[in-house]
Amino acid sequence: MRLNKTFLAFALIFIFSFSLIKVDAANSFSDVLADSPYYNAVMRLKSLDIVSGKTDGTYGINDPVTRAMMVVFINRISGYRQEAEKYKYLPPAFKDVPKNYWAIGDINLAAKLDFTSGIGNGLFNPNGKVTYVQALGFVLNVLGYKNLKWPEGVLGKAKEIGLTGGISLNPDDTVKRGELALILNKALDCQLITSK
Repeated sequence: MRLNKTFLAFALIFIFSFSLIKVDAANSFSDVLADSPYYNAVMRLKSLDIVSGKTDGTYGINDPVTRAMMVVFINRISGYRQEAEKYKYLPPAFKDVPKNYWAIGDINLAAKLDFTSGIGNGLFNPNGKVTYVQALGFVLNVLGYKNLKWPEGVLGKAKEIGLTGGISLNPDDTVKRGELALILNKALDCQLITSK
């Protein structure tokens, strides 16, 4: 199977074209009320099947985002989520990801798509918490912004294209699911870069 930027561009266009779908409040999560600053972002992402909730009926707005969760989200926003099923039967792309790990397909897929190269030395650290600047870096990779200087270039580009508006975090703060929803929601309105 060949994964390329043309497919990614079409997938994102498809997602963007349906990104204004309104979701009935009855389908909300118990911890995301209509007056929450995360409500519109979470509901839009839910309507596009980019995010889902927890078994207790909550979204988990205050739960930290792990690296494994992050690649699931970026695969979904890229339009490649269905491909992850095929990648879960391949050998792990990183030596610290067990063969039966819940997100192995997504991790393998994100590595194949060059959305992540891990943390070095063949490791991914799937349960590690994602910082704000790391979350921005993941999203910028999906949008086609590659080889940015770390962390200044990532922060500058994210601000320039509008990913950081309304979010008050330091670069090394752990990003939570509510804050990530805001970033992903803004990413839906950003232009995809199809060439380096």
